[in-house]
Amino acid sequence: MYAILDIETTGGKFNEEGITEIAIHKFDGQKVVDKFISLVNPEKEIQPFVVKLTGINSKMLRTAPKFYEVAKRIIEITEDTVIVAHNAQFDYRILRTEFRRLGYNFERKTLCTVDLSKLLLPDAESYSLGKLVRSLGIPVSDRHRANGDALATVKLFKLLLAKDSEKIIIKDAIRKETQGELSEKQLDIVRDLPNETGVFYMHNKDGDIIHLSKTSDLKKKVNQIFTKSNQKFKKLAKE
Repeated sequence: MYAILDIETTGGKFNEEGITEIAIHKFDGQKVVDKFISLVNPEKEIQPFVVKLTGINSKMLRTAPKFYEVAKRIIEITEDTVIVAHNAQFDYRILRTEFRRLGYNFERKTLCTVDLSKLLLPDAESYSLGKLVRSLGIPVSDRHRANGDALATVKLFKLLLAKDSEKIIIKDAIRKETQGELSEKQLDIVRDLPNETGVFYMHNKDGDIIHLSKTSDLKKKVNQIFTKSNQKFKKLAKE
């Protein structure tokens, strides 16, 4: 069973974002058997560029439920499922962050349709959700709204399931560990870094330098190292 979802957020600093809208479609491999769609009051300001992108503004959210009021429903509809999303690492991180604020450890297996599309549709010109589904002739509406993007992901996932008839590729792509999740120590490191040009290095427990880099955005670069799923970054983060 799969929980195909999309989340819209306030934008803002890493791990300080709040959810403004969520859509979850519980999918049995053939059809949607349950769904949950809701605006969410994030109790914080929405970044102006996000308002422009999604059309969701603070006025719309004043009477919306707060996250703690929808948390139980999210747990129930995703229980014993694999969370599927386009760039699942982002949506899963946001959910875990929101649940952590409530003192709850939210853990699910995840499957990213970006990664899956790269494996099953290697010749695609773009793997952004909008461009990819349009190139495949999949109708999409309400882009950058949770339900519109979630429905597009449902249709994309159906196509990917059909392409992987033996379900071998999909099975191998499911992540069982919390990849992309930062430890409290790593969160503190990233949180204190400036969004400025600089040089940084990383060392292992023996003090040996294992990475040295110059970047135009220290916080963004270090966050990438801790959360990227490719083997090079995973090895660095573990050391």
